[in-house]
Amino acid sequence: MEIKKHKLKLKKNVKIIIGLLVAIIVLLIFVNVYYSNRWYPNTNISGVDVSNMTFDESKEAIADKVEKYSLKIVGKDGLSVTVNGDDVGLTVEYEKNLEDDFEEHKSNRSFFGFLSNHDHNLEADASYNQEALNSIINNSNLITGTEGNPIVASTNAYITYDEDTKSGKIVEATTGNEINIDKLNELINKSFSNLTSKLDLSENNDAYKQPTANLDEDKLNEMLQTYNSYLLNWITWDMGENTTETMAPSDIKNWLSTNDAGEVILDQDAMEEWIEDFCLKYKTVGKERSFTTHNGNVIQISGGDYGWRLDYDAIVEQVKKIITEETDQSLINNYIEDPNKENKKALTTELEPEYSNKGHKKDYENFENDWDTQNYSEIDLTEQRVYVYRNGQLAYSCICVSGLPTPKQDRITRTGVWYIKEKKPEKVLVGEDYETPVKYWIRIMWTGTGYHALDRSDWDKWTPDLYKTRGSHGCLNLQENDAKMLYELININDPVFIHY
Repeated sequence: MEIKKHKLKLKKNVKIIIGLLVAIIVLLIFVNVYYSNRWYPNTNISGVDVSNMTFDESKEAIADKVEKYSLKIVGKDGLSVTVNGDDVGLTVEYEKNLEDDFEEHKSNRSFFGFLSNHDHNLEADASYNQEALNSIINNSNLITGTEGNPIVASTNAYITYDEDTKSGKIVEATTGNEINIDKLNELINKSFSNLTSKLDLSENNDAYKQPTANLDEDKLNEMLQTYNSYLLNWITWDMGENTTETMAPSDIKNWLSTNDAGEVILDQDAMEEWIEDFCLKYKTVGKERSFTTHNGNVIQISGGDYGWRLDYDAIVEQVKKIITEETDQSLINNYIEDPNKENKKALTTELEPEYSNKGHKKDYENFENDWDTQNYSEIDLTEQRVYVYRNGQLAYSCICVSGLPTPKQDRITRTGVWYIKEKKPEKVLVGEDYETPVKYWIRIMWTGTGYHALDRSDWDKWTPDLYKTRGSHGCLNLQENDAKMLYELININDPVFIHY
């Protein structure tokens, strides 16, 4: 009895299953027949929901989107612009592509195709007024920025001075928010063709101008080493009188930069400006000096070439060589890790100053007090007399004839404080209109002015005004006996004070 009931129940269940299978098959056949000329559910074409639509219905839906189409372009920092299709005369030729998409859709249909998502872009041909588009983009905040979000250009990686470590540091390249117009136009054209309604530029970094230099990590580290090799130099000069002058990294940092090729650039003009100030600080040539004349009057004399002058050109070459020579990297690393006195000293170069001109002594409280007050000569152009002092006493005095005053002032004896440059028993003086052999030549100026004997026919007619009509070409004419005495008394480098 129990077996019979079980067989009846099994038979009933089989019939139910068969019925369900038949129903499913019928339903699937119906669905696939129904969708043989329709888009499946969950189908989007370029953002248009065409689910369950016929081809003609989808065509109308897309035409409606084209008519109302707008593209919102979203950039960095909240900058954006919306481009309406009407504003740029947008037309989209999509019918043929839509038809091809529909035929492909039908050929690839399956019994279960309607259960999947079907999203794709139309990839149509778009045409529009490029000038109108350019105007909209160029006047948008994508290009102009806003007060709170200005346009910032991309920057290349470079080396700069780090105030914290007192050494160089790498500043990485940055991508700003300056639009790459060509790339943006390319993305807009693609968006128009696909009828996409939003273009997010943050998803495409190429939409922005990129750093122009591509320096890899190795190159940046190499550049940093060179920068620190230039930077971490202390150069000290012993100026005498317990005075030193120092060029330090705090000075050098202002002269260093790097370029996009990964090179460290030393601004030689800026370096030379520092050296020029240094040289001028210790220059006494041409300084105004207080001078007590032979008759006890205190006068001020400036000009001439006597005094201290640092050799600017030599120091420039000296400093450039020290800065640009490669420094032991271990010394640099030691200082950066621990900037103590010992590690600083290891990076310090001590120099003696190089002079192109020297005075007798140094007095950094009264720079003009640099001459030998015991041994010098004085030329009083008003009196037309020479006074020679040795060991603080007047050793000799004599008359002279100085340069002729002319309208061009090309033959006068120039005033100032000069120094004796050479002595020769005999010399031939050569000018544009003369060639004169002289005795007891004592050079005062490189231009040719000096003491010398001259056998003039008018010595017996000498007066202090003779030079005004029969003056020399700038030299101090002396009678031979006087010239001989001066030649014996005056030494190389003695100062010469010339005044009226």
